Formats: sequence, C-alpha cells, structure tokens
Amino acid sequence: MATPAASNVVRLVRTRGLCVLRQLRLEEALFRANAENWVIVNDGAPRTAIVLGISGKPHRLIDVAAAHRDDILTIKRFSGGGTVVVDADTQFVSLVMNGDAIPDTPLFPRPLMRWTRDLYAGVPGKLSSGVFRDIPNWRLHENDYVVATETSTAPIRDDDEEGSAPPPPRGVRRTRDAKMTKTTFLKVGGNAQSISKTRFVHHTSFLWDFDAATMAKYLVVPEKQPAYRENRPHGAFLTPLSEWMDDRDALRDRLPGALRALGLAVREASLADAEAAAGEGETAHRSTAVVDLEKALTMDRDARAPTVAPRRYWREENNTWF
Repeated sequence: MATPAASNVVRLVRTRGLCVLRQLRLEEALFRANAENWVIVNDGAPRTAIVLGISGKPHRLIDVAAAHRDDILTIKRFSGGGTVVVDADTQFVSLVMNGDAIPDTPLFPRPLMRWTRDLYAGVPGKLSSGVFRDIPNWRLHENDYVVATETSTAPIRDDDEEGSAPPPPRGVRRTRDAKMTKTTFLKVGGNAQSISKTRFVHHTSFLWDFDAATMAKYLVVPEKQPAYRENRPHGAFLTPLSEWMDDRDALRDRLPGALRALGLAVREASLADAEAAAGEGETAHRSTAVVDLEKALTMDRDARAPTVAPRRYWREENNTWF
C-alpha cells in the first residue's frame, strides 16, 4: 500500500504548446477526481482560441459571427471569471490544490487571491522568492495581476492658493512639487477560480505578448469590468510581460522556488503522470466543453453558451484519444 503524500507536496508539470481544451479538461478532472496537489505550467497554446467562464453569454462577450466565420475554437471552461483570447504567446499557470496545503488561507476567492499575490510578487523578507520579483510595480489589483505606471501632469499654477484647487480626480494624487500624478494599471494576467469544500482551482493566463487587433476582432468591451479599466480598449488596458522582463522562461523556471518559499514541497511530474492521475471518467470533466458557435448565432444576447455534444478528441502527438 502506497504511503500517502504529505499535505504540502505539490506535483509540478511544466509543458509547452498544450491544447487549451485538453488542459482545461485535465484540470477539471484533477479537481474532481484526484486528491493530490498539482501545478500545471503551459507555455503557449497551439492555436488561437477563446475561453468563456462557465456562465458566459457569448453575445455579450464576443463577436460570435467573427469567431464562427474564422473557425475559432471557443471553449466554456468549468470555472468562473472573464473571457480571454489565448494563443502561442499566452502562458498558463493552474493551481489545483487541497486547502490543507495552505492551511492559513481560507478557501474563499479573496484569501486565495492574496496567497497567489505572495506566490508571484514574493514573500516579505524573502527578496528572491517571487516569480515577478524584478518587476517593481507588479501587483494584485481588483483580482487581476497588473503593472502600475505613473504619469505626471502640469504643475499647479503659482497663483493657486493652498486649498483653492479642486480635489484631484480618482486615481490621481498631488506630489510635493504640486504636480498631479496619475496611477494607471495595465493588466498582465487574468484569473479564474473554482472552489469546493476542501479543494480549489486557481488558473491564470499571463500575456507574454498579445495581438491587440485579434482581441479587438473577437472580444467586445464587457458590460461588467473592473473599475480601473475605465472602458479602455484592449490595446490600452493590457501590457505584455515581454515589455517588463527579458526571459520568456522566467515564469516556468522561477515557479518551483516561489512555491517552496510558501512552504510547499515541489515534485516534478510529467503531463502523462497528470493525465494518468486524472483517470478516464467522462464525468470528471463534464463542464468543460466546446461552444457551438453555429447554434449561438441563432440565440439572443442573454442566452448562455450552447455546447457541442460531448466527444473525445484526438491527440496528434501520440495517436490516442482524450
């Protein structure tokens, strides 16, 4: 009989070019049908795809006609969160874990977000622990991972008496030299979660780079958005990690150390190991599905995403089905 793994042991899978549909099906199966802790890092999707949250309404989130015309793989994932376009320059990190692996963190969305902030920004007092430790303005803001930038406006006129100037607008502060400084937040990564009584998934899509024209083609500006977005289009709201760091492999290379800094024991595993642990049960990934865009074209704006009939998908690299 195998000895149970310690509660803080995490099995880390690092891969490249994994199909995002295959990845999401795997994550859901590990979440529902496995009791181990897993972290999956995938650098790049092999084709452009759109991913909706579990309750996403296609016509309110994407240009359904454009996605259908261009045969864009569109997926409804098993977790909440917003809608993303992913491609070869998207870097994915998924945490599929038990609550007892991080015993001081309640299994609720905001505490989990704060825990991941320490994973990526670093633990106070451990300067080399965070994945993005050398991006000084990297932070968690309104449940997104962002880089904060500051711009200064013209100084206040000399004839302005103290207290006579109007208060600065939201997001703007006065500096000692009487200039106005505005903090702007640029998104580098979006998150989604699924939480059960004892287990959670927290997955993130980081933008190593992105094509603003592609995003504008397929995504609409959502009606519900974080306040800091300020209705900005994608090209003005997002920033790629490649503008802030030189090494594309930094995320996958630094993550083991960042996990250890939070008290986790990391064990390397293969994609095959993870898929074997997930098993073959069809119900284990029952919520992850391909959106039927042709049917969605006939539906109204408030309809949730229709999905195609469940079926298995062909793995080209080893000629098997999943």
